[in-house]
Amino acid sequence: MSALFDAIRTKAHVLRSLRALLHEEGFTELVTPVARRADLGPGRRVPAGLHGGRYLRAMIGPALRVNVGTDLPRVYEIGPCFRPELPDALHAPEFTMLDLYAAELRFDDLIDLAWRLVGPHLPHYAPERLSVAEHVLDAFGIDLHTEPIDRLHPRMAARIGADAAEPFRDVLGRYIALELEARTAGRAVFLTDYPAGGDEPCARLAAGTVAVLERFELIVDGIELVHGYTDETDSAAFTERAKAVGLYDDEQQLALDAVTAGSVPADTAGLGIGIERLCAASAGLRDITPFLQSPQF
Repeated sequence: MSALFDAIRTKAHVLRSLRALLHEEGFTELVTPVARRADLGPGRRVPAGLHGGRYLRAMIGPALRVNVGTDLPRVYEIGPCFRPELPDALHAPEFTMLDLYAAELRFDDLIDLAWRLVGPHLPHYAPERLSVAEHVLDAFGIDLHTEPIDRLHPRMAARIGADAAEPFRDVLGRYIALELEARTAGRAVFLTDYPAGGDEPCARLAAGTVAVLERFELIVDGIELVHGYTDETDSAAFTERAKAVGLYDDEQQLALDAVTAGSVPADTAGLGIGIERLCAASAGLRDITPFLQSPQF
C-alpha cells in the first residue's frame, strides 16, 4: 500500500503547488460544468445519461474562457475530463486537467508561466525551446512566415510515408511526434511557432506571418505535458481555420458570441496541464496509472 499512498501524496503535493502559484499570480479558481449540452460529434464526447441529454466534457476550455472579464481577468480550473479512447500508460478515459485563461497575457509570458508551474516538479530538466517554423525552414526550405502550408503538406507527408491525400492536420501531428517529440528523450522542450492547419485553430496567427501560430507544447522526455496559445482575436479568421479542420463546434460558438457581445475580451491566452502526466514525470515514470486514484471504482 505504500506505493499507492506515495502516489496520492505526490498528486496532492502537485495540486497544492499549482494552486499556490496561481493564487500568487492573481488567478481565481472556478468550477465549470462537467456535463455539457453540446454533442461534439462521433468519438469526441461520452454521453452522461442525464435528464435533457448531456455529455461528459472532453476539455475544460470554452466554458472557462467565458468567465474572463474586467472583474475576473485571470481564471483557472482543475477538474476531470473524459475522452472515449482506449487506456494505456499515457491515456485514460477519465483524467485530470488544469486549464487557465488570462486577459492580455503575452505569448512569451505564457511560456514563462507554464514553466514556473511545472518546473518545480521537474528538477532534473532545464527548459529548451525549439521553433517548429524554423525546423520546417531547415528541413523543407519553406518559410511559414511568408509562405502558406500548401507546398509543405505533400512534402511533409512524403517524409513520413503518409498518403498525400491525408489531411494536413493529421500529417502534421504524426510528423511532429516522429521527428520532434521523439528526439526529446531526457529533455524538456517547448515546441513553439506551430504551422497553421493543425489541431489548435483558435491559436493566434503570429503578427506579420502567413502560417505561424502563437502556440506551444511542452514535451518532456517524449511526452506532452502542457499546451498553450494566445487566442485568435480575428473571429472570422478563427472560424475559417476551425471549420477547415473540422474543429468548429457549439462551445466555440458560445465563446465567440461572448467575445462579440463584449462580455469577454478577445485578447486572452490559455494553457492546459495534464495533471497525471505531470505527476508521473515528477516521479520519473512513463505511466500515469498509479496517479488515477481509486481505480477499483
